Amino acid sequence: MRILTWLAALACVGMYLSILLAVCDTGPHIMGGERVTRTEWLHIAAPLVAVMGILMAFIAYGFATRKHWSRHVVIAIFVLIVLYASVLGALNLIHRAIMWRALINGVLFGGASIWYFYLKPNVVAYFRALSDR
Repeated sequence: MRILTWLAALACVGMYLSILLAVCDTGPHIMGGERVTRTEWLHIAAPLVAVMGILMAFIAYGFATRKHWSRHVVIAIFVLIVLYASVLGALNLIHRAIMWRALINGVLFGGASIWYFYLKPNVVAYFRALSDR
């Protein structure tokens, strides 16, 4: 859990750094593996990245302080990605390739997270012990 705490904290910092770099127009702007304009990235990806940065901070805090709710926040990130991509795709605000990549990644990594946090016996026991205290 210590490694996951650090990874979540670093991801939080990285997300806000990516927004700062986009505002400063530094580097390529990529969504779903495809280059997009700076304006497109700031209007479409930046709001999702900002919310995910907040959720990553909650995850890092929850893991560091051993809160039982922290695993639910991990799943919330992947649900958010799938919902965001679905809505933007349905409204034709993003390319279909970007939408499908986000959906596939969200489902695959979300599924792996569900397995790890809700089905892996030792992790389930850890969080059950946290909720019992």
